[in-house]
Amino acid sequence: MDRKTPSLYEILTGNFTGDLPLEVVNEEDQVILSVLDNIQRILNARAGTISHLPDYGLPDMTKILQGMPGTAHELIETLAGVLLKYEPRLQSLNVTLLEQQVPGELRYAIDAELRGIGLVRYGTEFMPEGKVLIWSAPEPVDKSAL
Repeated sequence: MDRKTPSLYEILTGNFTGDLPLEVVNEEDQVILSVLDNIQRILNARAGTISHLPDYGLPDMTKILQGMPGTAHELIETLAGVLLKYEPRLQSLNVTLLEQQVPGELRYAIDAELRGIGLVRYGTEFMPEGKVLIWSAPEPVDKSAL
């Protein structure tokens, strides 16, 4: 697999999530957005829903959110493991729990090294209904953290 291209799904549809056409995004940013889209698909899937990939996705998020704050730190290893397994363009990553700005909020920074691209930062927020939002964050990343 050429790791400097969008996923096969995005190539076939010609778009990223939100109907953003591939051709309006430069080549390096295509990979960053493609990885972001795939991470969002992985994190919004629930483990056990795909019979041939029982560990694809996250555990039931209602249990995680109900068990906070203790479960917030436990989720770091789960996030890292599932993302490294199911997103092959990730070379390494570091997941950090971000400080709560609102009670009950669950947010993480994902500092990732993409094969052939370099270091990027993604931000995530777990919504009360269990959905995960993810975005590309502009903060610089210190490679020694990975």
